[in-house]
Amino acid sequence: MRKYIFTFFPATLLMACLAMVLSTCGGGSGGGDDGGGSTATLTGLSINGPSSVNEYGTATYTATATWSDNSTTTVTPAWSVNLQMASISPGGVLSCQTINNDQAVTVSATYSAGGITKTGTMDVTLTNIATIPFTAQMLSGAILFDENANAGGNYDSSLLVFNANSTVAQYSYENPPNASNYKTGTWSIDASGKLIVNISGQGTVTVMLIGDLVYVPLVLVDEGTGTPRIVTWEWAGPGPQPFDSSLIHGTYVNQYGDKWIFNSNRTGSTTGDGGWTFTWSVDSGILKVVFSNGYVGSMYLRQSSQVSPTSYTILKWAFVMHTPTGEFGAYYGGMELTRQ
Repeated sequence: MRKYIFTFFPATLLMACLAMVLSTCGGGSGGGDDGGGSTATLTGLSINGPSSVNEYGTATYTATATWSDNSTTTVTPAWSVNLQMASISPGGVLSCQTINNDQAVTVSATYSAGGITKTGTMDVTLTNIATIPFTAQMLSGAILFDENANAGGNYDSSLLVFNANSTVAQYSYENPPNASNYKTGTWSIDASGKLIVNISGQGTVTVMLIGDLVYVPLVLVDEGTGTPRIVTWEWAGPGPQPFDSSLIHGTYVNQYGDKWIFNSNRTGSTTGDGGWTFTWSVDSGILKVVFSNGYVGSMYLRQSSQVSPTSYTILKWAFVMHTPTGEFGAYYGGMELTRQ
């Protein structure tokens, strides 16, 4: 008769055996096996990212660990920066605050593994943004457009009209919630050349010019509620590029798939919003579209439109709708039409 012998190990002895097996198999953390059967150890840490960041800008940094088996891995360290005018997030995003001149900062990353701690450093230059003084001549009569869209489908746009009498009109659109608005206010330029805008219900906004105003102005907007943000403004006629009526007629399709037809006899039609017919004309550089229900669309030509000697090839405009009696109806933001 076959006999079976069962042997019971004490719990402490069993755990000791398991530990020996794991050690022999190379268990633990690190970059890998060094070829001799032991776990690789941490030997260094380096930082990767831009060597300079503009004032009010951000930049993302990553850390790379080096191991004794010559392998490298991307790791998540503890980040720090040595000056108060900059901060860095746990994810390695460096933000630069207000500075009066260029500043040098040191970004540090610290990482530990297997009882070993390594620190990497990188010198980064914070670059002061030079501003250009605004003048009343620059802005009197200017119509400027900006828009923001992200991959998630959110969209917002605004159109600012700076009147010569120091009043300003703001048309804005946001989706979601698919809503437009119209507000008025005042504008002025202070002694240092900063633009001061007061919009009803929005408080005071300070704007500093940091790029070319003639074509695509780059401005720094300080709303007084957080870090100033850099915004690209775009001329929308009748500034440097008013509508040319001789180049308009033809058939276009916009970014939503709607067709727009402009006939040479100043009539036209669109399939948008269920379909409309209209008459069109150019008034002081602005395209006026009078729909069959009496509503009037004012189309402001954007500087980024593309034109050949004989026609508009890509027609971009900011679209404001007025009721038959002239009141504000809606602002639709930016529209882009491609000639067919």
